[in-house]
Amino acid sequence: MIRISRRVLFTCLPFAVFVSVAPTPISAAPPNIDPCALLTIAEVEQTVGALKGKPTGDKEGDAAWCNYEFANGKDAMEVWVFPSEAIGRGRAISKNPVTVKGLGDEAFTDRGMHGLNYVNLYVKKGHTTINVSIQETAGDEEKVKALAEKALRRF
Repeated sequence: MIRISRRVLFTCLPFAVFVSVAPTPISAAPPNIDPCALLTIAEVEQTVGALKGKPTGDKEGDAAWCNYEFANGKDAMEVWVFPSEAIGRGRAISKNPVTVKGLGDEAFTDRGMHGLNYVNLYVKKGHTTINVSIQETAGDEEKVKALAEKALRRF
């Protein structure tokens, strides 16, 4: 839990605050989507591995997230939900965004954002952007894409 909490504090929370306080030309309502409801435990375990317990979520401003801890103590994953304009901000702070075709209205991956060993997949669909973030491991991009496809079906 400490590893994920530090990651939230030092990586994604500043982005969440940036999203919630940065001026936007159109004031978008925060998405009313529970990030912990976007994936079932069975889907996560089938794709990544056995979970240590139930995922936990929280919210800050217009951002909401869900943390997943795994039984092996090595893997870590988060699912974030933001208003749609967050994808542009995410791309702007990415070190090396790579466009992904065929997911949502717009999508990209990035590795090593904020100097961490995670792969992030941002997907915009309608008025919502999600970020599926997983610690780098064998097949990590395929895993985040598979999970994002499942999550997108739920909104």
